[in-house]
Amino acid sequence: MGHREQAILAVSASTDVIDHIFELCEQCPDVRLRLLVARNADDVESVLEHHEISLAIVDRSTFSEIEYIDQLAARISPMSTVVLIPGGTAEEMVAALRNGADDVFSLAELNQHPKLFIGSLQRQLERIRMIEEARFLRESLERSLDELKEDQHAAQQLQQKLLPPPSRELNHIQFQYVLQPSLLLSGDFVDSIAINENQTIFYLADVSGHGASSALVTVLLKNMTYRLMRNYNRNSSFDIQSPLATLHRVNRELLLTGLGKHLTMFIGLIDARDSTLTYAIGGHHPMPVLSQNGKVSFLEGRGMPIGLFEKPVFDEKRIELASEYSITLFSDGILEVAEGHSLDEKEQKLLEACSGRNLSPQSICDAIIPVGRVNPDDVAIMTVSRV
Repeated sequence: MGHREQAILAVSASTDVIDHIFELCEQCPDVRLRLLVARNADDVESVLEHHEISLAIVDRSTFSEIEYIDQLAARISPMSTVVLIPGGTAEEMVAALRNGADDVFSLAELNQHPKLFIGSLQRQLERIRMIEEARFLRESLERSLDELKEDQHAAQQLQQKLLPPPSRELNHIQFQYVLQPSLLLSGDFVDSIAINENQTIFYLADVSGHGASSALVTVLLKNMTYRLMRNYNRNSSFDIQSPLATLHRVNRELLLTGLGKHLTMFIGLIDARDSTLTYAIGGHHPMPVLSQNGKVSFLEGRGMPIGLFEKPVFDEKRIELASEYSITLFSDGILEVAEGHSLDEKEQKLLEACSGRNLSPQSICDAIIPVGRVNPDDVAIMTVSRV
């Protein structure tokens, strides 16, 4: 930011005083000054209505009431006010300072010590320049923040459109979820897809970090699964029918982006023909909770995070599902807000919250997260049950 022209308001009914102020201001080096003259209070009002000033130099003898200086100083604050007094007595100086003056000089000092006056002007003008630069930077920052907020709100709307409905039925399976981002944008993502009339795939992914960069990866993830479904419909690839193959495909494509982001993911495939769940784990924790036949337990398995290794190892397992079942998936943000002093205590809290019947993701969330606790991480909960 270059040094802009600074306006000085010189207030005096005396032409000699005005001329002297002009002469001294011309001796201020390295500044661009424009002097505006006011002879009385009405002139001051007119100047202030049409100009922004950096400094006012006021001849005290022009005004009968000292309170006028206080009013002027308050009006132009934080800009500076320098007062010129006729006699130079201590009482006059104290009165001027108490009524808003930033510096005080006697008219005699202008002749006797002009360099002191010039030095004071330079200090005042430098201070004002810094104030104006700070104001400019603050206003620029505020504009940038407003633009960023608009961009984030637009990105949030896009991400919301990519998510499935909070509750829907596919192939006689009920999918529900709640997603609570810690920021405007979320790094957690869920989806469910009917591959055909018998097979339905679903997943919960948790991207490292927060905010826009993590949300971008969820957009890429949605695009990847969309392309896998398109390939399936074209009979060119059947990776979407294999949770394990899908994880490897996502891992490979995420590495190719070079974004330096990774994610954890649980992906499951329910096949209605034999009532089985085939699932694979990409470094995800906590594991989903399975409730069926009167028992509530975590699914077993483990695997490496996605997007870190060229040849990761993922577990793929297959289990039978009862006529009635419920599977509850969590992102790891739930462990940061769940009550408990240890990981075992927090995991026990998850099991307890999933032990009822016909539970919704919101009721499970309410049972786990204490009222009023702020989520430091994104929290996603997804439930899968037979209709």
